[in-house]
Amino acid sequence: MVLHHDRSGIENLQERMRLILKLGQALGYWTRGLDFPRSCKQIFQDIELSGKNMLEIGCGKGLFCIWASVQGANQVIGLEPLVKGSFDSSRIYTEFKQMVHTLELVNIDLLALRMQDYKADNRYFDIVLSIASINHLDEDSCICLRESNAAKEKYVEIFSNIADQMKEGAKLIILDCSNNNFFADIGLTNPMVKSIEWFKHQKPELWAELLSDCGFTDPKITWPSGRYLRYMKTYNRSKLLSYFIDSAFRLEMTLRKTQTENYQETKRNSIENT
Repeated sequence: MVLHHDRSGIENLQERMRLILKLGQALGYWTRGLDFPRSCKQIFQDIELSGKNMLEIGCGKGLFCIWASVQGANQVIGLEPLVKGSFDSSRIYTEFKQMVHTLELVNIDLLALRMQDYKADNRYFDIVLSIASINHLDEDSCICLRESNAAKEKYVEIFSNIADQMKEGAKLIILDCSNNNFFADIGLTNPMVKSIEWFKHQKPELWAELLSDCGFTDPKITWPSGRYLRYMKTYNRSKLLSYFIDSAFRLEMTLRKTQTENYQETKRNSIENT
């Protein structure tokens, strides 16, 4: 169900931003929240949110969905299933609705669904966002993605489903970490990000290759900086530096419908000829 509230009580964007930071602090999401707007700038970069429809896959607490709505997005949907690899507390749904209500946002919702179980109108979304969730779409397949054609086919099926729900020219933004990391390569625990299981991740180049089979084009790969560099308004770092830290990447691609249809036609012909 989408919550509908009158926007008239809070008209000023700056007031809404101050309120987001205050609400996040009260809920224990951060102590002050000063890095949150910088994180959003790093994620969305120059992509216009006003008037757009956005889907976030694995949205966690839904904070980036709320940001998009505050920035004028027309419709925002966040997916966060109660399954392994996602948040395991139903509290996030209650807190999300509290923030939406307080900020008087409309046409925004958080659903307890996997991407595989969600279906919107065809060619609906202008922006699809995935932060630290791409490997969880099918974790077992992700682990053996480089060696297994069956695993690749599963991800192509998932990516094709995503493409089916996006508009022509829509943007897909993926943030995750590459499995190519200095500490992982020498068999040591990374002291900066001890919890990452590197073998459950893949390089952005591999994701871009699979996505290109589903109609996504023009891959742009950058290596986002951490919090301290963001404070200095430095939002990216070199690939080499990232390799020695957390291997975080940002992949942006654009959907071209004709390429998606050509791929699907080729696939159908291949099946018919076997």
